[in-house]
Amino acid sequence: MKPGSLLTYAAVLAAASTFLAVPAHADDTDADFYSSKQPYIAPTDADIAAYQPAPAGYSPLATETVARHGSRGLSGYKYDLLLHRLAETAQAEGGFLTPEIGAEFIANLDAITAANVENGYGMLTGQGETQHQGIGERAAARNAALFADAGSRIVAETSGEPRATESGENFLVGLGDAGLPLEPRPDLLYFHKVENPDGTEKALGTPERERADAYQAYIEAQTDDGGTIAAATEFIEERPESVRVSEELLSGVFTSDFIAAMGADAAHTWYATVDGAKGSAPACAPGADPAADPDACSDPKKSIKSAVDAAMTLYNLYIIAADMQEENVAPHEFDFARYFEGHEADAEWFAYLLDSEDFYEKGPSLAGHTETYAVAQALLEDFFAVIDARAAGGDVAATFRFAHAETIVPFAALLKLPGSTVPAPDVAAPASVADVFDYASNPWRGSQVTPMAANVQWDVVSRPGIDPGTGAAYTPLVRMLYNEREIAFADACRPVAAGSHWVKVTELKRCLTGAAMAESPLIGDTTPVDDTVPGPELAATGGGADAATGVLGAALLLAGVLITVRRRSVRA
Repeated sequence: MKPGSLLTYAAVLAAASTFLAVPAHADDTDADFYSSKQPYIAPTDADIAAYQPAPAGYSPLATETVARHGSRGLSGYKYDLLLHRLAETAQAEGGFLTPEIGAEFIANLDAITAANVENGYGMLTGQGETQHQGIGERAAARNAALFADAGSRIVAETSGEPRATESGENFLVGLGDAGLPLEPRPDLLYFHKVENPDGTEKALGTPERERADAYQAYIEAQTDDGGTIAAATEFIEERPESVRVSEELLSGVFTSDFIAAMGADAAHTWYATVDGAKGSAPACAPGADPAADPDACSDPKKSIKSAVDAAMTLYNLYIIAADMQEENVAPHEFDFARYFEGHEADAEWFAYLLDSEDFYEKGPSLAGHTETYAVAQALLEDFFAVIDARAAGGDVAATFRFAHAETIVPFAALLKLPGSTVPAPDVAAPASVADVFDYASNPWRGSQVTPMAANVQWDVVSRPGIDPGTGAAYTPLVRMLYNEREIAFADACRPVAAGSHWVKVTELKRCLTGAAMAESPLIGDTTPVDDTVPGPELAATGGGADAATGVLGAALLLAGVLITVRRRSVRA
């Protein structure tokens, strides 16, 4: 299916500034540390100009993508509710520094709740829509020659979660094919859970059910009492710096006595319930229709049990506000950045605390373990299957998939993308920082690995004729874009020429899956190749590059990209 309207590069680049989710700082130096809630930063003119052309004689064959949903509001009535309950206690006990500070704090909570009720909990915000429309427009421009073939088809797939579907719909608007239906593929794009977004379960005995069962069982064991991941995250949360920055942040709102009381007894432990007490009924956001928006009602197991919990809950409102600028308007304006004024450096620590959970449960995780990202293997196999089908004469020229951070993070670790190459030590009882994930020694950052609308795109080219090196048809070549910046594949993947980012499909299968390969990875090389050359030992290493390599890769990927952003912008 040919897109209805294909923008030129010039038109796309002229509009590129509209795809920046939030404006940069005046000094363009200090990050705001939004963790995985980092709004998408569109590629620059220079990023697009740096795309390498295909080698001589090759022309577009296919393109495919997997993307995270765009910027959204709060996924559920949780952080805002918990702080509402805490604030009620503070107000009753004189726990706010002043009545005025308390009134302002509660007004901010009321406003962000109202904004989410109006937009729909978990749904895309205006920023999220714009992000995927921009990605779609740029995909159309980059693949104009591919889509010019009226006999080719485009396939669009979604996890089935509404925000993923919304993302796909907006992407297709940008692509120029808004009428294309999205096919639910929870088996492929919601692989981390047995229960699908529509409430059904993956069928017993199927590979996708077995993968989901195995992953959930592993995470449950690792995060339960006695689990190594549980021990690591507990160690990180209890680091003296965690307590210090939490108390410092809260000291701008609450009295020292009230902060000290947090978690000390039942009266100062708050649950996401109608009255804040453990065991009470769930609460629903004021003005929400639970029938239309079930996420507007709380999970009563969520809680605040310490000052660190309270500070992290406030931090979660601060970072989601960066994704809600278009909803942050009268009559429900809110300002959570004000609580971080003077604590900007501490925001990095909160990002570290939040990143730790995603790193351990979805990313490179523990050395010697692959369970957290091996669950994405079927997605990698699907990428290859799409190429194979097209090379065999199929009519699907493009496959676009829309999913979640739970999809992108393990996929990035499986592919050894920049920043996702270094696991943490597998230490059951950590005794020092050297035993756990730490920013100083590990390049993994949620803001870089899986910002809102994060995406991995493969472009495939082919050439007619017979390759004299193999006596068969020329092998298709692939290059990769990560968040629309061209990057090399993993170090183990040999390109077709020195300095090239293009890699033969057969070489990708060798280096990423361990498949045998008999042809040379180089173009024009007729030297016989030993097909016993192994691929990566994923099960043994959990990622082969060292920390220095990972840091360098992340730096190269994000040079000029981490234009820092601040949600305190001047609205149009």
